[in-house]
Amino acid sequence: MQSLSNALERLAASVERLERAAEAREARAVRREDELTAALQEARAEQFHAQEKADVVSQRLDAAIGRLETVLEAR
Repeated sequence: MQSLSNALERLAASVERLERAAEAREARAVRREDELTAALQEARAEQFHAQEKADVVSQRLDAAIGRLETVLEAR
């Protein structure tokens, strides 16, 4: 009977270790998902700002080209 008791204790200890390992793994997965979500949001914000700057540059270039065309047509 003592060996059965010992085996049950070892089994319980093993189950506890497995549960702790599973919880730790889940916590790491949640942290990684949060990090990836934050990185994605940051990348989207950077892309948005880059697009805004590209739009401004495009408008300025269009205006400069228009002025150059006006100057060339006046000659």
